[in-house]
This record gives sequence, structure tokens and C-alpha cells, in this order.
Amino acid sequence: MAFVSTLPDNNCSKVMDGAETLYNCNGQLYRSTFYKDEKVYEAVSDAPNAASAEPTNVIGLALTKPMTRGAVVRDMQQRLYDFGYDGGGVDGVFGSGTSTALMWFQYDNGLDATGIVDVETAALLGYDSPVGAPVPNLPATAPQIERDTEVPSAQETAPEGMPGAASE
Repeated sequence: MAFVSTLPDNNCSKVMDGAETLYNCNGQLYRSTFYKDEKVYEAVSDAPNAASAEPTNVIGLALTKPMTRGAVVRDMQQRLYDFGYDGGGVDGVFGSGTSTALMWFQYDNGLDATGIVDVETAALLGYDSPVGAPVPNLPATAPQIERDTEVPSAQETAPEGMPGAASE
């Protein structure tokens, strides 16, 4: 773990990962914490030059550590949001809120709620199938899910039987 006493610059932006606030400073994420009664910032991701390249395909996107981020993630978040699944914002960071929104989308559409974008999930989100992957027999766009209640936020408990559901 790496800690710093102050954030690297004044141009850091707040990023919400579920209920946790992170700080994005030039592509590196930090978490505010305390060490020996002193406020410090823990580096929770590698610096951009040390991280792997930004994803170029939505297939395989999932919650990882460090969190995957970039334009592909932002586009997928926007599509989830457009279908009524709010993962806590369209910020280009695949955090726990995005994972939960993705699992709800999968669950509501009869797919295994894995939180990983597979070919079927990508097709329901309106993406073209990758070259060489089997094309599922699905409509061109995902159907709008009608609900009697509001769309659950990423912080709400998952339904029983779905990954992430609270066990008794």
C-alpha cells in the first residue's frame, strides 16, 4: 500500500464508487483514510502509465482492482443508464455501482447475473457481436423493462438468488 499526506495536485476530481468517495488525480485513484491519527490518502490504483491499456471492447468488462476505466466503460454506463439502470453515474470508472447496475440488467433480461459483460449482455445493450463470436438470436435493442417501482440504485440489495444478494 502506498500512502501520501496530500493529494498530488489541486485538479483532483471526486469519483463515487458505491458509497465510497475516491479522488481521481491524473488517472490515479486515491482513498481518504487515517494512519496513526493523521489523515492520509491511500493509492488504490496504479498510475496511468503503469496500468494496462484502456479497454477497446465491451466484452469481458467487469469489476476489477484496479478499476477498469475509459471511454468504453463510459459508453456502457450510458447505455445501462438509458435502459433505466443507474450505477451511480456515467464517469467511465467500472466500480461497484456499475457492476450492480449490470447485474440488475442481466437479471431482468433473463441472463446469468454475473456482472461481467458477455456476448449476450453486449447484444442486449446494443453492441455488435465481436468477430468470431456466436450471434445470439436477440432483438437489435434491449427491451424496456416495465416496473411497478422505481429502478433500484446500485446501493440497494440484490434480489434473492442473484449474486450479491444478502444471505440470512
